Amino acid sequence: MPAAAPTVEASTLVELECSATGAKLPPTLLQNLSPAGAPLLARYDLERAAATLTRAAVRERLASIWRYHEMLPAPARTGVVSLNEGMTPLLEAPALALRFGLRWLRIKDEGRNPLGSFKDRGMSVAISMARELGTLEVVIPSAGNAGGSAAAYAARAGLVAHVFMPADADP
Repeated sequence: MPAAAPTVEASTLVELECSATGAKLPPTLLQNLSPAGAPLLARYDLERAAATLTRAAVRERLASIWRYHEMLPAPARTGVVSLNEGMTPLLEAPALALRFGLRWLRIKDEGRNPLGSFKDRGMSVAISMARELGTLEVVIPSAGNAGGSAAAYAARAGLVAHVFMPADADP
């Protein structure tokens, strides 16, 4: 008899990979850029994710980006820092579709995220992982939405946030 597929949402993150050299790095350490100075790519166990990330399972989960937990880095559901971001609607834009000669066009309404920005999605993931890895303070440069989002998610996680804005940022 085959083993039952796991039902607990959990990340299937396996490693980080340097986008320039292909070098593999562990996802369990705080990282910025790779040793080569290149962005890091997250690599997941897609077969393991497929065992629990089914259409039926997704329909039953909380309506947030964390319903796709298998493909996000926070290892355990208990480590998630969320303000119920994601699941923003796609709005029909028939006049704009016509203008561009398209049969249909939809626009994602990210203004319905908790802080009104698409930055909330990424910040939920980033702060969740930062806390999971033992971070007590986070720092971010921002001229607006990212800073507000970082501050809110850090506060939710019990972390200190430092937001630095350029001197010439629009007041």
